[in-house]
Formats: sequence, structure tokens, C-alpha cells
Amino acid sequence: MTDKKRIADNESIAEMLRLIEGASAIESLWHAIPLLQQAFPRLPDFSEKLSELKEQSKISLLPDRFNELFASSGWIAYESMSLEVMKHAIERFEAHGLEAAEDYLVSTYDADTLKWGIVRFNGHDEFRKRMRLIELAKDDYLAERYHACTPLLLSLMDGLANDVSRHVGLFADNADLTAWDCIAAHESGLQALVTLMTKGRGKTSEESISVPFRHGILHGRELAFDNRIVAAKTWAAFFAIRDWAGALAEGKKTSTPKQEPTWSELLQSLNKTQETKRLLDAWKPREKEDFAYLPCDGLSSSLPENSPERMVAEFMENWRLGRFAPLADSLSHTYDMAMGKKAGEAKQDFGKYKVVSFQIVDVEDRTPAYSTVTIRATFSAENDVFEEVLKVSAGYQDGKGLPMCRLESGGKWALVQNSFRSVIYRNVQ
Repeated sequence: MTDKKRIADNESIAEMLRLIEGASAIESLWHAIPLLQQAFPRLPDFSEKLSELKEQSKISLLPDRFNELFASSGWIAYESMSLEVMKHAIERFEAHGLEAAEDYLVSTYDADTLKWGIVRFNGHDEFRKRMRLIELAKDDYLAERYHACTPLLLSLMDGLANDVSRHVGLFADNADLTAWDCIAAHESGLQALVTLMTKGRGKTSEESISVPFRHGILHGRELAFDNRIVAAKTWAAFFAIRDWAGALAEGKKTSTPKQEPTWSELLQSLNKTQETKRLLDAWKPREKEDFAYLPCDGLSSSLPENSPERMVAEFMENWRLGRFAPLADSLSHTYDMAMGKKAGEAKQDFGKYKVVSFQIVDVEDRTPAYSTVTIRATFSAENDVFEEVLKVSAGYQDGKGLPMCRLESGGKWALVQNSFRSVIYRNVQ
């Protein structure tokens, strides 16, 4: 267990607050010391942004407030949860009460939230192994088959926690679901949520419930669990487990010593933050007239350099030629894998079918970091030739697999393997 009482005390959040505090101190010193004015002549450019940064820093308090209000009802804050969702849920609670806030939270677990949440599962081996079943759970949820998706997700959670921790399942009495510097794995998060979900359900009940009580559901004692609020809370817990697993993969089970940043480092960090914000504000999605070169019959060299559509074309070319090492290097989840391992996995996943031909049909720039590239491709295998229209999710990311604004230098486009699931799992029943 961590000794931190608030999520806002987590190191990454505390570091941001120290950065703002340090920047404020530097600004004051700059006005008082001529030497600093000579060393950093552009510092006044930051002054107008400081008040904005201070206002933005208030978001660091949202996860604590969210858990305070909703953890006892089966919702917890986690890294990949939208801060806007947290903020609006808190506002709904304060204005209209718990029921209105929960209605809002349930509504946010829609097709888009599930799609982009599941995309992140490709970046972790244990989640990727379970992708077929996760996709089935998603299909059941969107079709309102809550009786099917909820127990499936609960069972997957248990196995995931066991494999991720190399210790015990999620719902075991001695499970430790805390991690240093992780919102989901704060002691007020997953640990508290699992305690709620494992409450004893001693009697068979036909009354509708609003919390995914694991034992009652999987042991057949809760007979009216099949509703949207229980299913949505189960998905929320599943996404929180992914963030906990990510923290463990980054070595955050225990804290590590961290040196205090120098004034120069504080200024560089502040400068980078402002530059990123400027680029995000400047970005605009491309219009239809910008894609005069589409449709394109599979020639990557005819597509713009460092574009998502060119990455997709290069990927398909590598697949057609059986070059699995560069193909694997184009996938978003392989950024930290050894080349031999990722090439081997790519051959196993993509080697069953050959690309006969392909055409880049359309591109939709969805966010500064993501685009969807539509392709029409023909594949072949033994006694099987078929055509598929695929919508390939492409993300612009840094060397650690984190999303970047496409206007920033130093990133690369990477593709989400699950975009090709209809081909990879074509004959999987």
C-alpha cells in the first residue's frame, strides 16, 4: 500500500505543481536580477501563460474528488479516463445528485470509448492475448447483451491480474492492486473498487443491482445483474486494470528516487509544454480536396511523406512481400519489444494470408494524434481468396508509445493491429 493520502500527491502530479511553482519563482527573480534578464531574454513570453497553467493545474484535484464521490458506488478515476468526463460527472453530482451523475457516466461508455480504450490493450502482451474475447464482450455490450459481456469481463479481469502481477487473481483476498504514481492503482482506486465488488452476496437475489458484485454474478446468486450500469462499471474497471498493468510494466510498483529539476530544466519543460499547446491549437484536419491523390493503388512513394496513409501503404507492401520485421516495427504496441520477438509474433499473426493487391481509398484525420485510413485489399491463402475493406487506425507516437501532435518532430506513425482483426481471425470460430 502507498502512504500517499491523495492522488494529487502522486509524483507525476506533484512534479507538475512544482514546475508551475518553480516557474512562478523564476518569473519573480527575473524581474529582480539583471543577470537572469540577460540569460533568459524571452522569459516574459511565458508570463501570460502562467496564470493559464495555474488554472489548468486544478485538474490535478479532479481524481481525488471523483473517487470521493463515486468509489463507493463502483466508479473510480483512472489515467485513460477523460478529465472532462470526471469534471462533468462531479458537476452533475453537485447539481443533481448521484443518480444523474451515474446516468451521465454510463452514457459515456459508448462505441467510441470502447473502441479507443480497447486500442490501448494492444500495447500489453497479456491484454493482447485476450483480444478476441474482449472484442466479443464489446459486441455483446453494444448489442445490449449485458448478461453475456459482464461475466466474461469479470472472468478476464481475474486472469489478467494473475498474469500481470505473477501472483494472484484480481479478486483474491491477498491481491495488492496499488502502484506508485498511478491514478488507477492509488489506494482509493482499484483496491477500494475490488473490495466493493467482492462483497459477500449470501443470498440469491432477483432484485436489480447497480454494482458488478463479482461473486454474486459468477456464482449465480445475482439474477438481475444484466443491465447497462453494471456492464458500464465493469468496462470502467477493466480500463482501470489496463492502467494499473501499464504502471507495473513501467516499474512503478515501488517508488524510485528522483532528482529535483534545475531552473534550466524547468524552463525547458515549460517551453516544451507551451510549444505543444501551440501546435495543438494550430492543427486542423485535412479537407477532402487535400486528398487529390486518392484513391491510390498501393504505391507508397506516391503518398505524402510522414503521413498516416503512407505508413499504411508501406505496411501493406511489407505484408505483401513477407517482410515481417519492418511490418512489426509499424505496429503501435511493439515500440518496446525486441526485434526478433515482434517479428516472430507478426509472422504468426499476419503470415497466414498473403496480400494480393490493395488500394488506399480514404483518410479521416480524427484528432491531432490519430487518423483512420480506409483500404480495400484482396488476400489469399490455400483455397481462399477474398476482399476486405479495412479501417486502419493510425496514431502518431513518440519512442515510448505515447501519442504526440502530428505537427511535432521526432514522432512516427504506428498502426493498431486490431484494425486487421477481420483478416487475422478470419477462420477463428
